[in-house]
Amino acid sequence: MKKISPKEKNKTNGNFWIFAGLLCILLISTMAQEVWRPFVGLHSWGKASGAWAARSHVKYGLGYTKGMSTWAVGNPPTEKPSRYMDHPQLGALSAALFMRIFGVNESSRRISEIILSVATLLLFLRILSKLLDDKTTLLAGLMYVLFPITGYFGLGYFVPLMGFWAIWCYLVLIGALYDGPEPKTLHKIGLVASLFLAIQFGWHGFFYPFAIAVHYIARCVYRRSLPDKGLLAILIIAPLSSLALNFTIMAAGYGWNFQKIIELYKWCSAKGEMQEFLWGAWFAKFWEFAGTNFTIPVLIIAILYLTFGQLIVFSYKRSGKKEDYPSRRFPQFWLFLLTPISQLFALKGCLWKHQTWERPFGPFIAIAAALGIMLLADFLARIRPLLAKISTVILVGIITIWCVKGLNYYQSITHFSPEKVKLFKMLNESIPPDKMLLSFENFIVNQHSAKGAHYRPEVAWYLDREIVQARTLEEIQKQAKTGRFPYYLLPTAYYDKEVSAYLANLSKELQQRYRARYIPPDPGGPTNAPMLPYMLFDLYSKGPGS
Repeated sequence: MKKISPKEKNKTNGNFWIFAGLLCILLISTMAQEVWRPFVGLHSWGKASGAWAARSHVKYGLGYTKGMSTWAVGNPPTEKPSRYMDHPQLGALSAALFMRIFGVNESSRRISEIILSVATLLLFLRILSKLLDDKTTLLAGLMYVLFPITGYFGLGYFVPLMGFWAIWCYLVLIGALYDGPEPKTLHKIGLVASLFLAIQFGWHGFFYPFAIAVHYIARCVYRRSLPDKGLLAILIIAPLSSLALNFTIMAAGYGWNFQKIIELYKWCSAKGEMQEFLWGAWFAKFWEFAGTNFTIPVLIIAILYLTFGQLIVFSYKRSGKKEDYPSRRFPQFWLFLLTPISQLFALKGCLWKHQTWERPFGPFIAIAAALGIMLLADFLARIRPLLAKISTVILVGIITIWCVKGLNYYQSITHFSPEKVKLFKMLNESIPPDKMLLSFENFIVNQHSAKGAHYRPEVAWYLDREIVQARTLEEIQKQAKTGRFPYYLLPTAYYDKEVSAYLANLSKELQQRYRARYIPPDPGGPTNAPMLPYMLFDLYSKGPGS
């Protein structure tokens, strides 16, 4: 019996792509709220890190960076810069291209994320439009756009775009789409390119080809058919060759120290940034993040659909009434679920402090929630059609309110002090590019021994000068005589009483020798990284006691 297209059951009167365009406008409007904001918000570390690497490509050129993510500041930069080899290099290079177009600023990376998120959303809608009816597709798209994690972080830069492209080509090639295009050589080429590039843009891009390959093999086993040799070769060779290239580049950058790569994976796959790994605490964190990433109402609807809703869907299938609910089954369920599940458990150590690791669940949860709402509407329509429409509007309204509140909450979070940004911006303007900052603090961080030490990315981005540490009066005076340091930055208070007393005495000594400026703390800054009060000493000047 011929498949009945879901479009024949629930159309939007030919206005599907007009509504899809409105969803794109909504996505742009939510993401645009962060475009001009400094790197101070949620995961400002990661935002500044990517921008810093991209700036190095643009500022110093590929001849200096060698195409690798490079930690360099000042001009001229250090002769032998630090390279960041932990991630595939194409992501930073693509960000540099956008930065070349839009300028070296915070907004260039965010504008590129908006552009790529819109493209990803359209591709997501295109896939669903061939699997579900128009109204359910658009409702799933609305859920996806409304999620706080989407409005704040976007849909994930190039990786999900490549992933959805791969899914589209794969579903076309296996003939799993309603009214889909005829499989052509172009789709095979697109599948090869998308599977390969997904991993070049990020390690987590591997989980799209993994999910597709597992899905295809399971499909063949279920149907008791032999796999197409050409398609199977693509699903295996394309991602593995991309992985091999990434590992080769990474190993070469580490001096062929494969143990370092193993240690990094162990770190990401186990305790991550926590002292120890506990499953109970991990699942609690997973649910905590899910509640803010996707909101509680959406999660409840999705869970009800995936449990009790399935009883309704499959009961109609068994009773021969499939035509009543032609689009309420979750289309390609395992394909959409395998990607986030495999990533989550393979890199479970990354979840502890980073909400973004739940982002791959967005499409799956959006589809489940949309199907849950439509399933309820189908049931209420049997009682009274108006009741179905009212209930849908109410549910969508509740979800919208929760998502707006969730997005506002994310936007209110500050991980780096805005006043500290102003301080480093001021120093950046005051210190010549070939000079350095002398400081009591070195602003160096070391997440993991395999990663190596580097400047905190927000500091490097806004200061863009080398920092040399000096903690005694003798060191400071010695360095001041070289003429390489216009300023010395000294906190006047610290978290330790003994250190605070030492700082107070050192500050008095320095005020006798150099002109000083007091910089107050930031009372409204983040509690996890508060800005200390500082004294900034002009090392080219002379104080009253000189």
